[in-house]
Amino acid sequence: MTGSAERAVSSSTTAPDSADDVRLSAVAPAPAAPSPGMREWTPRAVGMGLLVGSLLAVTNVSMGLKLGWWESGSVMAAVLGFGSLAAVSRRRGAPYTTLENNLTQVSAVAVGAMPAAAGLLGPLPALMLLGLDVPGVAVAAWSVALGVLGVLAAHLLRRRLMEEERLAFPTGIATAELITAMHASAPEENRGRGWWLAAAAALSTGFTVLRDAFQKVPGMVAAPGTVGGASAASLTWGLAWSPMLVAVGMMAGLHLGLSMLLGALVGWGVLSPWLVSTGAVKEAGFDALQTWLTWPGVGLLVGSAAVSLTAQARDFWRVAKDLGSLRGGGGLPRWAWLSGGVACVLALSLGVGVYGMSAAQVVLALVLVLPLCAVCARGAGQLDVSPVSQVGQLSQVAAGVLLPGGVGPNVAVGGVVSGAAAQTGVSLWALKAGYLLGASPGRMLGAQLLGVLAGSLVSVPAYLLLTRAYGLGSEALPAPFAQQFRAVAELASRGLDGLPPNALLAGSVAAGAGALLTLLARGRAAQWVPSPVAMGIGFILPAYFAVTLCLGGVLAAVARWRWPASTGRNVPALAAGAIAAESLVGVALGALKLLGFMA
Repeated sequence: MTGSAERAVSSSTTAPDSADDVRLSAVAPAPAAPSPGMREWTPRAVGMGLLVGSLLAVTNVSMGLKLGWWESGSVMAAVLGFGSLAAVSRRRGAPYTTLENNLTQVSAVAVGAMPAAAGLLGPLPALMLLGLDVPGVAVAAWSVALGVLGVLAAHLLRRRLMEEERLAFPTGIATAELITAMHASAPEENRGRGWWLAAAAALSTGFTVLRDAFQKVPGMVAAPGTVGGASAASLTWGLAWSPMLVAVGMMAGLHLGLSMLLGALVGWGVLSPWLVSTGAVKEAGFDALQTWLTWPGVGLLVGSAAVSLTAQARDFWRVAKDLGSLRGGGGLPRWAWLSGGVACVLALSLGVGVYGMSAAQVVLALVLVLPLCAVCARGAGQLDVSPVSQVGQLSQVAAGVLLPGGVGPNVAVGGVVSGAAAQTGVSLWALKAGYLLGASPGRMLGAQLLGVLAGSLVSVPAYLLLTRAYGLGSEALPAPFAQQFRAVAELASRGLDGLPPNALLAGSVAAGAGALLTLLARGRAAQWVPSPVAMGIGFILPAYFAVTLCLGGVLAAVARWRWPASTGRNVPALAAGAIAAESLVGVALGALKLLGFMA
């Protein structure tokens, strides 16, 4: 999933959208020539994109704080845009065109990526856990600055990577082929996805209200018995009554679900009872055990990230050529360069005045933005994987070596680079679809920048509502990738001081295991090798998250075996409806809770 699916993208890596039953092209096809007079920039296309993107952004905040995964939304936005506007516009005599559908997904993706671009899924929660309370207005302004830099980086690199080198960007190809197929097919062929999405959303809404508002359904059913002398319930074993977690498991797939469950079994089933029995941790419980288990969990993530970046070593050498090709303005209009300059000034002033960074640390982060965004862009184009948090943590290490300082500023350095890189990767996937459909780069740039502004206005309030209502770092919102950013910052800034007993050994062994598993996954045994990223998340999250998510993967696997044709078309829509509904209801109930209407 977004650890693996760009349906569900991890804040650490992003991977492709499922294109349902659309087959990816092996080689990037040539762009299409649009029909003369075909409409592209229309209020309905952009408005629908901003609406879908807003729903996606709220979903990503909720899902990201719970699981560290987020959804890029290209395919979902294209399907929802077509399903909402195609039939109505046809009856009114103004057909909803493929270029309009593309603009809908372009603007929606820009909005939906803003939680990751703003650092709301990793860096900012890490800063809050360190005690830094950043005002919401400052977070929104910071998110706009990083989102603008990420979009402009994508457009600067677009011509070289997309037109000259013709990199595949498979998610973009899948989106373009899906848009083309929907506009060429009979209306009844597309109606099923909409019904599945609506039905799943309705059921998820009702279930979430019964669980959270009326307490008629438990949040989690604890497992009976004991594990190593400690009760299974105190070790967080059980099953969550959560449509979102089941749906995420359906989208992630059985492989990632089992990998996450394996991590939970090792962390919460083997290490946790041992820690309690030896007295290394005084009592069983999520908060006490997570402090120790974070280190082997982060070790798995870091070991995997190191191998992934090493595998992209050639991309680092190619960055110089990529940047050299930008002479002459890189094809951007003057106003775009001006907006980039304003974004840099804004980032500098906020970094120094709000985030506690030195001017040199902000400048270092801004200098690293374009080269490391180029690395992510090549990963997105070649492998459909954008190593977002990996390049962020690489910048943390660079800052720790060149400009050592406090833990908080080091996290912020990583947030600058990973935030811009997150927007760059998804922007290029969206741009690839537009390129294949013959869309105007300038109009897509305008839609994306508008999406950045809208995304900041939606994402930050949703983040503040959720964290204040449910508690950041709690079982409800464990924010797994905040733990990763904080751990890397502590090592870069403080060395090994302050680590829990034996945590260094556990983290080192886990890092080696993460590196080994990532290497093995590049060979013939890939399908049998567990994902170290999913395993690492299994260490950091409560065990019942892994159990429930794995159940979703099992259900999807059984459905694909029993009804292969219909499952491939409908599972993504069903899962998207369930995830979005629980996320939106959670934000709404959080607002009611803060206003005093709920206990």
